[in-house]
Amino acid sequence: MTGLFQADRVPEPELMDCADEVDAYTSAAAQSHLEKIDCTFVDRLARLFPAPRERFTVLDVGCGPGQIPIMIAKRWPQARVTGIDAAPHMIEQAIANGSKANALNVAFEVFRVSQHSAASQLPFPDQSFDVVTCNSVVHHLSDPIAAFNEIARIVKPTGAVLIRDLRRPGRLTIAAHSAWFGRHYSGQMKRLFNASVRAAYTAAEMQSMLQLSKLSNSRTRVFCHGRTHLGIERSSL
Repeated sequence: MTGLFQADRVPEPELMDCADEVDAYTSAAAQSHLEKIDCTFVDRLARLFPAPRERFTVLDVGCGPGQIPIMIAKRWPQARVTGIDAAPHMIEQAIANGSKANALNVAFEVFRVSQHSAASQLPFPDQSFDVVTCNSVVHHLSDPIAAFNEIARIVKPTGAVLIRDLRRPGRLTIAAHSAWFGRHYSGQMKRLFNASVRAAYTAAEMQSMLQLSKLSNSRTRVFCHGRTHLGIERSSL
């Protein structure tokens, strides 16, 4: 139940595959700002996972047009990176972006989803990956706990996890928050950002979902990144 000063959560659709949505996320104006945000994600991952010299595997869940998997692939050439998304148009754009970036150690795949959750049945064996990442996807999911359980299943026990999403502000500040932090966007991208903020979770809600999931252990915690983002992280052993 929402408190007096807590903004009500307004869910978003799970699948983003309309041409205008893909174009919004890949526009030059949006990409210039998003690239800076994505860099902070990859920098955080570097602190969680001191990459070994030998080859290791990374999965990015809900990769969209592929910016983060490409950044990871370029930063760690010894990584074998896979990006998956349920939206075919997003994967088409990700493949084009990977080719343009000459990222030879990244691959992108469409994965089909169940009607219950966009990440409830990931098509990989248990303990398949050294690292699993997920950026700006949780607020789209109808069952985040099921997605967390799948991530717990496919990551190796010694592996790292980094899940990050937007952070929903309070009822009294949400309009100003969206206006200020969405000032870099316009048109469809601005509308998508505003909707995503309203669909995002609070730190308390994220903590509750983590505790109910199989990701919960002594190495896993909820974190906040500034006023705009929060998530779940687990360092490698």
